[in-house]
Amino acid sequence: MRIEKITIRNYRSLKEVVLKLDEYAALIGSNGSGKSSVLYALDWFFNGTALSESDVHGCSGPDTLEPGSTVEVALTFVDLTAKDRERLQQYGRGARVEIRRTWYADTKQTKTVGNARQGPGFADVRTDQAIAARRQGYRDLRAEHPDLAELPGNASKDAVLEALNAWEFDPANHSKLVEVADSDANQMMGWNGANVLRECVRFVLIPAATSIAGEIGTASRGTALTELVGAFMAAASARAQAAWLLKHSEAVAELTGEIRKSIEGATGVQANRINSRLATLIPNASVSLTPTVPEFVPKIDPSISTAVTISGVTNDVSRQGHGVQRAVMISMFQAMVPDESLTRQNHEAEEGEDEAAALIRLEESLGSLPSIIVGLEEPEIYQHPVRARAFARTLLELSVQPNVQVLLATHSPYFIQPEQFDNLHRFTYTDGATSVSTASVHSVAAASSIDAEKIAKEIVARVPTEFSEGFFADAVVLVEGQTDRIVMEALASVRGSDLDRLGITVLSVEGKGGLRIARAILDALGVPTYVMADGDHGTAGRKVYRDKTDDEVLAARKNAHGSHRAATDTLVASLPLVSEAARGALPYSFGDPTVVSEGFTIWKDDIEEELGSWPSFVAALDAAGIALAARSNKNLLAYRNAVFAASTDDVPDVLKSAVDEIVRLTGNVAVAVNGTRTRPNEEETQ
Repeated sequence: MRIEKITIRNYRSLKEVVLKLDEYAALIGSNGSGKSSVLYALDWFFNGTALSESDVHGCSGPDTLEPGSTVEVALTFVDLTAKDRERLQQYGRGARVEIRRTWYADTKQTKTVGNARQGPGFADVRTDQAIAARRQGYRDLRAEHPDLAELPGNASKDAVLEALNAWEFDPANHSKLVEVADSDANQMMGWNGANVLRECVRFVLIPAATSIAGEIGTASRGTALTELVGAFMAAASARAQAAWLLKHSEAVAELTGEIRKSIEGATGVQANRINSRLATLIPNASVSLTPTVPEFVPKIDPSISTAVTISGVTNDVSRQGHGVQRAVMISMFQAMVPDESLTRQNHEAEEGEDEAAALIRLEESLGSLPSIIVGLEEPEIYQHPVRARAFARTLLELSVQPNVQVLLATHSPYFIQPEQFDNLHRFTYTDGATSVSTASVHSVAAASSIDAEKIAKEIVARVPTEFSEGFFADAVVLVEGQTDRIVMEALASVRGSDLDRLGITVLSVEGKGGLRIARAILDALGVPTYVMADGDHGTAGRKVYRDKTDDEVLAARKNAHGSHRAATDTLVASLPLVSEAARGALPYSFGDPTVVSEGFTIWKDDIEEELGSWPSFVAALDAAGIALAARSNKNLLAYRNAVFAASTDDVPDVLKSAVDEIVRLTGNVAVAVNGTRTRPNEEETQ
């Protein structure tokens, strides 16, 4: 079975978060947004890691919690196997099962409750009552549910209860079952509930911060290596010692006898000395010293250490690089969960069991294997970029295997797969609580009125590329070309507002169609987005046509002008409604002067046209041998250097306003800088 939905309440920054999951889920967001808290909440749910008051949402220090504060994690499971249903009993009768675990801060106690389901009216027949009343109740139920098994008039209590259970476990009746709200106010399935759930599903957490070599290097108490091989090592050692004792039983018996005889001789002397003195104190009293020789057991404590061989060179795992160590740890954690290969490898026919019976028992064992949920915190840590991409593909392939689910909290675009876009969960932390945004191809299409096929193609083309960086940013500026990106980043820096330090990423997407789709995708994921586009009012007039007559050139320019108008109008129609502009006038129409507003900037023509009104920039670009008006040599380095070389005193107001609006995306205010600023030093640009 697998998790379909996670609901977490009052755990750390997660005041109330609901996630719907498939086989693969990528949790993204800035540092401190709550991604990892989901993984640790699951670890508490499955593995019972300790909680404290500081884990409760809103706790600001000792004695600051409200009375009755709790932490709650509720999981909904689907895809239950027949064995899962058998283990979960009344909790596994429906198409899905919900299990809720609550920690009470006042008492430090934990309670686990399942959504027990049963047939309508079945509870009345199950209650303690006389057998005659139970039989009559069953007959009344059969009148409402003729598909209940027909029982004889003298049916026993067990027969009635078994018939009810059989009806409830029939998949055809799952939709007819009714919930028993917190049916037993006691622990789900009593003290054994956690063990039963562990037989159905295992959760393996691979944290980002851990002593990797300590976990996997030696089999000491509580380490991953001990959990993986400790039981097998102890069992193998016990078998070997038992075989040795059987083989040498006569020698052991002889040794035990000699030891007893020697001890009896030594203690007899001391007993006589004691009794000779005791007789003077209590006549007719005596003591005896009887030796007890324990069963002989060889004192052998085997240990294990981990070595890694790479290209024929073997070293202790602690001497390997952190990337290798983490890869070994991830593999070891996965291997902790019993799977088909291990089950087949360890399967042996029992004494007196024929091949057919052994095969049946093997199939039963395979059907009883638990599913595995792997939670990885920052899988990109210590990984070379090429290895990280390969690892991302491996995790995706792992998630499509039967009974495997992968959840990862990541800061790396490599782990954002286009085929798993629907399973992207973006976390943000504002006003003391975490919120989560998700999107799908169809939800983006519905919200933007863009064809779903176009959305899907754009996702495949841009994920994972540099566009994926936008998913991790606090805000994104979308521009049509690299010139806009270079100039706006540099201009923000010279005005004292480095965009990267503010968490703002500038992404270049070619064409206005790309702007529309990119904005729709980012908006669906809750990323504050600013659009900067060319109005292209003069683009057609600048285009050079060769081998055409004047009339043909005029017609071509008219056609191009119309295309630019249509593209600009379509883009403007898709942008958010803004009532006020910082520069220019709204609503914007093709050919209007440049408009700068809260959500977008539309240049009348293009950014080069605006840069032409910045005299010191034009002079710096001319000094580099580049003519701005030509637009034919877009040397990005030269443009960037010209921004830093130019004076900030003559920056056009429209450009300053555009920077100010971008900076406000993250709630900051642009810092005005007077005079000139030289190119940033090496430390600033790293």
